Amino acid sequence: MNESICRFMPAKAEEFSAKAVRFVYETQCRTLTQPFLHPIYVFHLVTRGTAVLRLEESEYTLKRGDVFFAFPAYPYYLDADEDFAYIYVSFMGGGVSAWMMQCNILPATPCYSGYGFLCPMFENAIRRITPSNANMLAEGVLYYALSYFDRGGETADAEAQKGTGGLFDALMDYVDRHYRESDLSLARLSGVFSYTEKYLSSLFKKHLTVGFVSYLNTRRIQYANRLLRMGKQSMAEIATACGYSDYAYFSRVFKRITGNTPTEALRYMQKVAEDGATADPH
Repeated sequence: MNESICRFMPAKAEEFSAKAVRFVYETQCRTLTQPFLHPIYVFHLVTRGTAVLRLEESEYTLKRGDVFFAFPAYPYYLDADEDFAYIYVSFMGGGVSAWMMQCNILPATPCYSGYGFLCPMFENAIRRITPSNANMLAEGVLYYALSYFDRGGETADAEAQKGTGGLFDALMDYVDRHYRESDLSLARLSGVFSYTEKYLSSLFKKHLTVGFVSYLNTRRIQYANRLLRMGKQSMAEIATACGYSDYAYFSRVFKRITGNTPTEALRYMQKVAEDGATADPH
């Protein structure tokens, strides 16, 4: 790149001053007391493994490169695998709350995908930290990361659409946030992302080797299994919670994917809970 770049700094319409309070590389999430509850904002960047982020009325699957925000006085849980790790920066300051609202970073929209490019910088910064450079490093990576959210969650999707890989990341993020809604479809995705249904369908097959409907059903049945293990809802309620308005159809999809009906799966889970059996449910 031989071209010089010069940008003049615009006058600030409103003061934004974020102060980093903690900068932590967390690798032992499973041992921590939950729910997590913070008095200030927290920026989390997943660096490895997978987990399910559970909020009061929603849940999200997390993987490397995903970002999730925590908000003051909003509790959350992380159901993590053994390899799950993330780096977080907790922060506060003047104008932060207004800026978060302006960017549409809200408790209802806490998760964003496609930020794996931030991982090397965060990992390098956390390894270099010393008492003398801690504030500089923590606030430096925080400001840099937040700059990608400056125009909100809608812009994160729009930026991602510049390449097919980024568009697919945005598609996956949207599906993972809305898969439990009964009206989620290729038609809806087409309206949100301004691409034809045929093109979006081809992206799923290219990246996952399965179509959109297959992926959506798999996500929903994974969630159904979680609800069955919790044992707090009827079969009909579980079907509805997973995005199926027709229980018979839900049952057929469940059996096609897992090999068992929801009732058979529940009986097996109950048996395992009672006596620790690991035999095949058949």
